[in-house]
Amino acid sequence: MNPFLINAYREPYLFCDRVSEIETLMMNIKNQSHTTFFAQRRIGKTALIRHLGHLLEQKKQAFLYIDIYSTQNLKDFSNILANAIYQSFPEKQSIGKKFWQAITSLRPVISADEVSGTPQLSLDITHPDHIERTVPQILNFLDSQNKPIVIAIDEFQQILNYPEQNVEAILRTSIQTLKNISFIFSGSHQHMMHEIFNNHKRPFYAGTKSINLQKIDSEIYSEFILRHFTQHKFKVDPEALSYILELTDGHTYYTQRLCHEVFNHNVKKVNRELVAEVMRKIIRDHEAIFFQYRNLVTPTQWKLMKAVATEHKVYQPYAQAFIYKYELGTSANVKRTLLSMVDKELIHHQSVTDQPYYEINDKFLRFWLEHKR
Repeated sequence: MNPFLINAYREPYLFCDRVSEIETLMMNIKNQSHTTFFAQRRIGKTALIRHLGHLLEQKKQAFLYIDIYSTQNLKDFSNILANAIYQSFPEKQSIGKKFWQAITSLRPVISADEVSGTPQLSLDITHPDHIERTVPQILNFLDSQNKPIVIAIDEFQQILNYPEQNVEAILRTSIQTLKNISFIFSGSHQHMMHEIFNNHKRPFYAGTKSINLQKIDSEIYSEFILRHFTQHKFKVDPEALSYILELTDGHTYYTQRLCHEVFNHNVKKVNRELVAEVMRKIIRDHEAIFFQYRNLVTPTQWKLMKAVATEHKVYQPYAQAFIYKYELGTSANVKRTLLSMVDKELIHHQSVTDQPYYEINDKFLRFWLEHKR
């Protein structure tokens, strides 16, 4: 089995580091504090949450994970939450029986998932007032069991796209009354997540503790990579390790993906040349997507992206030296274009550091932009 996972969490042995973050999360849960993740896309938020869930389940503590990215409204949210409870607490268990009785008035329907065939629960509710009361009703039921429960909601920013105008207030009001449930909020669109949790005019403002998830320490990551290669009888040049982290900037997904493909190459001697060959293959496989990016942005935006990619990190994007070097026009034009690219999440603004900077979000795209003529 390839030890460098890129799609799913499996077990602690294949998970790298995040020791301090786990300690913080465990402390927050112990103190019944809610937590929000702020981090760059694909830095490993979901894997960290899954790892936490594994550790909690080992301690026999209830953990529910829901991904609401596919939800379109509050009714969808209610259904995903109800189904997560149904899957975690089967009807044969005491809580499962009580839950089924509690939602009888919501006309629960069991159907088979089209892909996996596993039973899925949904609620047959249509009246707007009933829909708005459903999530508080479900959460209050869980809280009344007097059992510590952790609920992780991934892609939480999706609630801003719901047609209902008061979703944040409904959820925040309900959560404030709970005594036994701790929440973890995570999302891939950081601008929207900051709007929810850092805007003092919104219901969730100052309602959670935050974790600014950073990249894994390069020494720790190097040791992790080397250990898994050597355990599968690979010989790894030290230069190859540093080159992997250089190409991916130590960003979790891209590091895992590059190592995954090197492992699959099944060449037992991992050197710089092999890493470069595998990287070029990944770029070729992604090139059609990169050309689509170019077609979706303006020539001015594309020019700025190439400039940021070439620099890797841009600390002073409005400086005349940078603007002149890449022929970007005026500082006002750069500011407008940069804000647009950050909003599209093609460029990331790393603001949680002593020296804030801008960089290309996708590390493979950065490599392609830097070398494409």
